[in-house]
Amino acid sequence: MSVLESLFDWLLATTLRASALAVVIMGLQLLVRRWLPPQWRYALWMPLVLVLVLPVVPTVPFGILPRKAPAVEASVPEVAAVSGAALIAGVDQPLGEVAPTTMTVNSWALVWLAGSAAVFVFGMAGYRRNMRRITKGAVAVDEALLASVEEAAREVGLGRLPRVVVSAEVESPAVTGLLRPVLLLPADFLQSFSEAEARLILLHELTHVKRLDLPVNGLCCILQALHWFNPILWFAFARMRADRETACDAQVLSLGGRDRRSVYGNALLKLQAVAPRSGLQLGFVGIFESSSELKTRIRDISRHRASHPAWKAGGVTMIGLLTLFGATKAEEPKRTEAPVAPPAAAEEPKVDPTTDIIFKKLQTTVIPVVKFENTSLEEAIDFVRAKSVELDPEKKGVNFVIRKPREESGTADPGKSRVTLDQKSASMLTVLQEMAKQTQLRFSISESGVTFLPINHQDNFQFMPRPEPEKPKGRAAEAGSKIILPSVEFVDVSLTEAVVSLNKMAKENAKGGEVFPVVLDPKVDGTARVQELRLRNVPLTIALKYLGDTTKTVVNSDDKELRITKP
Repeated sequence: MSVLESLFDWLLATTLRASALAVVIMGLQLLVRRWLPPQWRYALWMPLVLVLVLPVVPTVPFGILPRKAPAVEASVPEVAAVSGAALIAGVDQPLGEVAPTTMTVNSWALVWLAGSAAVFVFGMAGYRRNMRRITKGAVAVDEALLASVEEAAREVGLGRLPRVVVSAEVESPAVTGLLRPVLLLPADFLQSFSEAEARLILLHELTHVKRLDLPVNGLCCILQALHWFNPILWFAFARMRADRETACDAQVLSLGGRDRRSVYGNALLKLQAVAPRSGLQLGFVGIFESSSELKTRIRDISRHRASHPAWKAGGVTMIGLLTLFGATKAEEPKRTEAPVAPPAAAEEPKVDPTTDIIFKKLQTTVIPVVKFENTSLEEAIDFVRAKSVELDPEKKGVNFVIRKPREESGTADPGKSRVTLDQKSASMLTVLQEMAKQTQLRFSISESGVTFLPINHQDNFQFMPRPEPEKPKGRAAEAGSKIILPSVEFVDVSLTEAVVSLNKMAKENAKGGEVFPVVLDPKVDGTARVQELRLRNVPLTIALKYLGDTTKTVVNSDDKELRITKP
């Protein structure tokens, strides 16, 4: 899976979880808004931001969105363990993923990426345009105004004074900037408001800086651009900004011991006449951003009083519960399997000790996403093979082969069978079982890898249990394991002809790597017939192993050649 696909998959899962959490938060606010202090109403949105930024969420026995329970699966026909020759060398070849649905997923991912980029670029362009306009109309800062700002900063408890910009292009006081906050004030600020009103407005803006609302607002702007397609989150962010302002109002009114509700309300009413332009939202945090929220803010200001200490415990509890249920995922339900009548295997596959390593690798290797839509078995096998290499710490993977029946058997090519599959976090063994079930095939596991073959045509294949030969060693075997033969098809040819053909194919597919000759020992009958051998995308060494199974020979190797000899 590409990085873009992985990111898009994470984004879809996150936006669904965040949407559900946003609905819960808004419903909770409707129930307790009358009693819940404004600071805690705003704090309820923090779990939503956490959900949107977490790359992964922990698993717990419960959660808002439980993971999808896997469908009941029938066991596939018996996975037979067939002993074969020892693996000549570790499979270590680059193989591409073949998944027809990849282009569809990538198309949607590209649409999302383009939309996010457009929202972000237009937003940043608007921000820069506003800042150029404000800077162009900037005037000198009055000393009396600067003294008022310094005094308000001390009352708020702000250690570092923000840069003050006074401009005729600023309609309403606001703050902006991340690393270096900037306080924006209209040119006629002191003339438009009384001393008490101006003081409260300055306290409001500097409280935003003190509460770190600027970096939180910047993060929300980025998240909104990433989730541009989700109207629920757009509405949730609008509600979050409104709650941010009422929380800041409450904190300003809590400063000092005087009742300033009437003066503060009058200041907001005056600001209504100079509401900021629509483009002054991204990157800006102002005291007055929306006329629609004025009635609510005036009502909250008139009702302001010191909150009961019990609400602190209640707010912490609600935030903790929202975080627990929103920023976690439910455990995956246990998979259940429906039994299948004999001769299908309803029990665990029996594995020969020599195949235990491969079998455990199939059990423990988990593929994050498997999605096939009417895909041929050959393409599906290519995908699984590539994943076995990608997810293997040693990068050896597992070799897969589709054994084709003899032409006279009248059986269709199993590699052309179609597979439709949509699974997440599935073990490789589970994926192979589902593929075998849909294609009416069986697969055998040996030390050499996994072989798919028709259930009713086992007799067409020469898998003969016999003592395992010594594993060939040397540079020749190592080089042969890296030469991938796209297609090997021998039908009623002599062993000599097969060796000549393999040498030719090895040279054609070496891709600049070392090529060592395959030679036939004089003691071996070169006229022996290879009745049938059909393989696809296998290393040269594995092809020689199957050739040995067919002709009752073995392969030895050293630093000079691969030699076919008698057992």
